[in-house]
Amino acid sequence: MKARFLTLAVTFMSLALVAGHTEAANAKKKNRDAQGYDLVFMPTMKDNVITIDNDSIPPNEPNIVPVTFLQDTPPRGLLDRVNRLVHGINVDIPPEYDQYGYEIRRYMSHVGNPKIYTDEEFLIEQIRNTRKARVIVRFWQQHLEKEVEEIEKVVAEQDSSSSVWTALKQNRQVTRTFVIDLQGWVDSNERLLMNILDTFSYVQLDYPELIFLRPHERIEFFNLYQTRQAKLNAIKKYQAFALMSY
Repeated sequence: MKARFLTLAVTFMSLALVAGHTEAANAKKKNRDAQGYDLVFMPTMKDNVITIDNDSIPPNEPNIVPVTFLQDTPPRGLLDRVNRLVHGINVDIPPEYDQYGYEIRRYMSHVGNPKIYTDEEFLIEQIRNTRKARVIVRFWQQHLEKEVEEIEKVVAEQDSSSSVWTALKQNRQVTRTFVIDLQGWVDSNERLLMNILDTFSYVQLDYPELIFLRPHERIEFFNLYQTRQAKLNAIKKYQAFALMSY
């Protein structure tokens, strides 16, 4: 009876320890924003090591699968057309109507996965993905600029109400700032990935730490990584991109 009691006690203690460690890890990782997404971690550097996360659990990557895109219904008036400028930016829309933003997020969803430090083929694939994303950014920018120009002509001809003018000015500024942030985010990821490719054989991953066999190379990496995280923080402020991890 005593042996059985001791066995049960040891079992309960083991389960409690496992649960405690799991709870502690989850609590630590749940350093998240109001929408439940992981906050952006800024790297730290010491000697030949750079730390890229606050624990040993990599960020949760969004699961973004290919979809069939559809043509949206025509706008219901001029104000609706103006408001659609920020669809997919500050306003979430169904994936099948978000051909620019959804595709960019899909290509960028794994660009910072820890495999980029251990699998060279995967790393090269992510570099290609950033370049595909940049092409889509350019098309989106051209679409937005053309749409703003056409709307401005219509507004000027119709002498529209002040509410339409106000919405147009606000949304035009949002789109211009957004494109700058979007380009900066994509470009910063590509520059970081190219640096990793250049030093691939001289960096070892012990997540969340990166160990540099040639310590002088850590400074450039640190600056590129820090910039990428700042650009990530900027793009996550847009509702449609808040889920991004890298």
